[in-house]
Amino acid sequence: AWLAERSSLVETGGVGKGGRSSSPTRELPALFGLGGLAQTRAAAPLLRDVWLPGIEVMAARDVEGSAAGLYLAVKGGHNAESHNHNDIGHFVVYRDGLPLIIDAGVETYTRKTFSPQRYEIWTMQSAYHSLPTIDGVQQAPGREYRAREVRREANEFEAGLTLDLAGAYPPEAGVRRWVRGVSLLRGHEVRLSDRFELEREATSLTLSLMTPCSVDLSLPGHVALGARALAGGRNAGTGSVQYDSRQFDVRVETVGINDARMRPVWGSEIYRIVF
Repeated sequence: AWLAERSSLVETGGVGKGGRSSSPTRELPALFGLGGLAQTRAAAPLLRDVWLPGIEVMAARDVEGSAAGLYLAVKGGHNAESHNHNDIGHFVVYRDGLPLIIDAGVETYTRKTFSPQRYEIWTMQSAYHSLPTIDGVQQAPGREYRAREVRREANEFEAGLTLDLAGAYPPEAGVRRWVRGVSLLRGHEVRLSDRFELEREATSLTLSLMTPCSVDLSLPGHVALGARALAGGRNAGTGSVQYDSRQFDVRVETVGINDARMRPVWGSEIYRIVF
């Protein structure tokens, strides 16, 4: 009902602000559901905790019914999901309803999007999600590339997901175990922990974080995420990422956006922080 109100669906008899859907499987449920939508109080579904076991997606926020504070979403699953990105173990973070750590989304669909060259597109690659790259090797597509030992926990004080990412990477990555834990400590912070075992010493290990915020790396051990105007009169949030400067080097890359589908969301660029 909340989404229908925002798109004027009920008032226009099933025609959203963007016009009618070209998909009958979307148009028919919308039409048959109009009566129920009109009788339902419109409110954003700001649930404190969400767990979707079929696709192994969790979400959690500081307080039920409010966008104030921190919001975390994490996914497990496998790399042959519908409209898949190679993103097992990926997470996003919002603060006060504004984006800090993001999923960039998807560019305008083309023939390449649904071809064998799909994973040449940067938005589909694990290196452009909040994930590790091991000796230059990214996650691979296919149902066999999946999360293992997925465990979700949620209580009054915290919520999180723990999973082994090793199965998401092909053999050339040489990873035996990569146990990731991502937790929301309600009212305080989001905490990321990676514990791994490799078959051989890696030449390089990198962790990427995607953000729409301005990035300041001037203080060792501290990545300052600053407010920044986005497209459509919206804004990125503010926050920081704390890390051990003795263990990590960090750099920031600008990712230019020219695509007509993505530019109205993020504007002309987003940023990739690489540890």
